[in-house]
Amino acid sequence: MAEQTPKKQHTIEYIAIGALVVVALIIGIARFKKGDADDEVFSRKEFNKKWKEVEILEAKVPKNEKKIAYTIEDNKFPFKGPLDEIVENKGPEDENIVLPEMQFQGMVWKSSRPQAIINNKVYDIKDVINVGAEGLGEEINIIDIKKDGIHLIYKNKEFIVRPK
Repeated sequence: MAEQTPKKQHTIEYIAIGALVVVALIIGIARFKKGDADDEVFSRKEFNKKWKEVEILEAKVPKNEKKIAYTIEDNKFPFKGPLDEIVENKGPEDENIVLPEMQFQGMVWKSSRPQAIINNKVYDIKDVINVGAEGLGEEINIIDIKKDGIHLIYKNKEFIVRPK
């Protein structure tokens, strides 16, 4: 047989390489083809087995839960916390001193300038609140505003109040 021309030889080589690629694809597809239902990543048998375990554990959960009864007291806000009213009285033993009637409406304590809103006015630390008639009212000093409440001094007695 005579020598083939280089062009013809290249054509035969390309056909041979193409045939090898096709055979490799067929082999690859055949290997990843699903065979049985148990060949899946998470088989139906294993799923059913785990589901039975869940049902067994679920059966052990008590059906009757303890119920919590909430009682409502008249004229009281239902979400009142323990710090919503006067929490602490510090100072002299004179227990007859009570803060005058005021509305504690809000406070900001975690800032560079803590503030409290009392009787529709904004107050800073070291401000003085005048309550009562003009000029005749009592003075209440704001000594601190913290997370636990507004720290006030009234008639040399310290009070901690929190907005409602």
